Amino acid sequence: MCPSAQEHDSRDNVTQVQNLLGEKWGQKADEAMIQRCLRADRGNVEKCTQRIIKTLEWRQTMIPSPLVCRACAKDHTSHYLHQVGFDKIGRPVIYSVFNMATDMNPAENVQHMIHCFEHAISVMAPKLEQQQWVWVSDFSGFGMKNLNPSIALEANTLFGTYYPERLGAFILLGAPTIFSVLYSAISPALDPITSKKLAFIAKDSKITERLSEFFDDELVSWITTEVTQNNSKSTRKKKRYATPAIVGEPGFATAEEAPYLRKDAVVDGHNIHGTQSFLQFLQSQDLAWQQAYYHVAP
Repeated sequence: MCPSAQEHDSRDNVTQVQNLLGEKWGQKADEAMIQRCLRADRGNVEKCTQRIIKTLEWRQTMIPSPLVCRACAKDHTSHYLHQVGFDKIGRPVIYSVFNMATDMNPAENVQHMIHCFEHAISVMAPKLEQQQWVWVSDFSGFGMKNLNPSIALEANTLFGTYYPERLGAFILLGAPTIFSVLYSAISPALDPITSKKLAFIAKDSKITERLSEFFDDELVSWITTEVTQNNSKSTRKKKRYATPAIVGEPGFATAEEAPYLRKDAVVDGHNIHGTQSFLQFLQSQDLAWQQAYYHVAP
């Protein structure tokens, strides 16, 4: 019988890892991080310790301060990947779509993902049992140009190496037949646990029912509206992108000027920044937090 997750991250294993990390690294790795890594490494204390050290070293060089996506700062059409709400158990929900993103550079896509992941972590409730996020990937616009596995493999490395046990579910919305070519290329690199978190949902008459397995009515409505809008070329052109300040453009000095409150954030009654309850959550945060969320210098 395989050990349970509880046995993997047992108090004894946590203590062993803490002892191996020593003073230098132990102060930078909280118990929750150790438990996630123990679960990812199936309770292997030595592997877990090395993973944590590698992750902490990586964070020192790869997590910029402030968090800025250089590609989006130069061209706001580079990426369309941002948090839009929370699922039924309170996990942050990230939404992306292929036909609203122009940047195909793996390194720049990784940087944008890091920015998004870090902010998803920052909005997790301290008492949230599963310190994870859910990613909804809308395949509208997916085609031959997207078959290069580099970005997908980089994302898998982020999940598996530096953000272990952070992905709660990955929803592939309307993945076309051609996606099977890419999936065949990347599936050997996927951890079996990660593979079990993939949910393929077709854009058919059952889309609302399937999405409702994960999300409440408000978020289901936001996603289906977003899908409909992104399938319309004329509607896509109206969107300003849920992006931070662009180089050469002013940031915002008051909470009332935040991007999600601007008139151009709403397209045909739909706010591209997220559900109404998520916008209320953003609005409840102080100005400095909101500026950091949109990586605008105060």
